[in-house]
Amino acid sequence: MRIRRETFFSLELPYRERLALERTVFEGGAGPRVAIVSGVHGDELEGLYVCHRLAAWCEALEKRHPEALLGQLELYPALNPLGLDTLTRAVPIYGVDLNRNFPGHPEGLLPHRLAHAAVQALAGAALVIDIHASNVYLREIPQVRIARAFAETLVPLARGMNLDLIWVHEASTVLEHTIAHSLNASGVPCLVAEMGVGMRVTPRFAEQVVIGILHACQALGVLAKDLELEPATHAPLVAHDGNVHYVNAEVSGLFVPDAAHWMAVGRGQRLGRIVSPLGGEPLAEVRSPVEGLLFTLREYPLVYEGSLLARVMEVPR
Repeated sequence: MRIRRETFFSLELPYRERLALERTVFEGGAGPRVAIVSGVHGDELEGLYVCHRLAAWCEALEKRHPEALLGQLELYPALNPLGLDTLTRAVPIYGVDLNRNFPGHPEGLLPHRLAHAAVQALAGAALVIDIHASNVYLREIPQVRIARAFAETLVPLARGMNLDLIWVHEASTVLEHTIAHSLNASGVPCLVAEMGVGMRVTPRFAEQVVIGILHACQALGVLAKDLELEPATHAPLVAHDGNVHYVNAEVSGLFVPDAAHWMAVGRGQRLGRIVSPLGGEPLAEVRSPVEGLLFTLREYPLVYEGSLLARVMEVPR
């Protein structure tokens, strides 16, 4: 096994600084390539920890069974380094979402150049996994989100990823400029994994995702079939736009949840209350519209009328 860390794109910045996009490549034989991408949004840190755990696993594999790596595993932990430096979702100065600027352009503005460099570096991969966290307001269970246009190819890959949920959704216009859409449209399979909450790391979610990535690598021939891996522990349910229900705040106030993340709830079951700091009575009770599983739950308690509080996937008993 060969391990190399390299800069695949750099650009001079003002004040004698230089922006650099870096990757770590664990290279075995001539087998397929799997790439892990994170840090597209500068306030999402879960994927950085996943990259750390995968790097540690590969470094341990080099000492024990280097021959078991038959292809390449590539880690791209920080595609938006300026956003990560400033803990902002967008690309600083430009104020735009990097994940709305793919496939980019080599002579465009900085976000376009970052996007173009990433797409070029990932060309030819057998699988790309683009890891996101939620924002600071919502906590998500580990899940894969797939545009319906690519479901036939991607759902079978996602089933072995040791995640809780596969959400197949209808594509909107804006999604055509994400890294996942650009790669899938060019023939490079790309799964979008989402978990946790913004500006935080959830180690147990990360470990679950790492196990899934390793199993995906083994299924694709990046890792030897006889290499013993930690067993997968989760089999995903499949959600779609028809069985996902949104729960929004009716009034402004503080949301105090009663329900726990990823629990079964009944129709009409109370999920929480919205209360006022000025008065002793609750302003509103928040109840589930259907019987199912609570897979998104409000993390940040301050809410305004219309704020998203929860998502429930309908699963009749």
